[in-house]
Amino acid sequence: MTTYGTILIPVPLEQAAPVLREVCTAGYATPAGPTFCLAHPDRFVDGNGVFALAGPITAELGVPVLAAFQYDGDRLELEVWRDGVLAQRYDSWPDRDDESANDAPSGADPAAFLGFATGPVDSHRFASRSRTPRSTRRTWTSTASRGTSWAQALHWDVLRALSHPDQVIRRAQWDYCHMCGAPQALAEALGSTELVVLGTADRPF
Repeated sequence: MTTYGTILIPVPLEQAAPVLREVCTAGYATPAGPTFCLAHPDRFVDGNGVFALAGPITAELGVPVLAAFQYDGDRLELEVWRDGVLAQRYDSWPDRDDESANDAPSGADPAAFLGFATGPVDSHRFASRSRTPRSTRRTWTSTASRGTSWAQALHWDVLRALSHPDQVIRRAQWDYCHMCGAPQALAEALGSTELVVLGTADRPF
């Protein structure tokens, strides 16, 4: 999977669904364990990207949310929003468009992400992975499945450091476009897991 955007929300899907239906113009939502859920908005609809929706969602639900955008395997951006306000921004390659700049990431503060943990936090893993310059990451071996890009592997390791299980991390790397473009694969991957359709999106299966 190449580019994707998702929002991790620390409330059960049934609690978040009414708010997501209200603020998301088009997209899907899926559970991410018993106390979390994921929103997969259609990022090609104006004002419907993960960073645009994160503020309204957290303001309505009263909980922090973690918006993630992984661009073409090259860059991972994470934003923590609380009470409608951006609280922390991580960028694995902030100077991506400046070839003369260094490739050091910004905003790698494990403490800012602790509210999204489901169990013991591996702070060392989080810090060592998120603070490593991009040029070094190409040599990583990751717990992510073979064939993923280094930015996906970084996202995988961040969520794994927060104790999310593999099946939730895989779901956190689904993009709306891939979900509606491969309905049979989506149905098989979800199994009996609930899928909530948001806004003008079509049910994929």
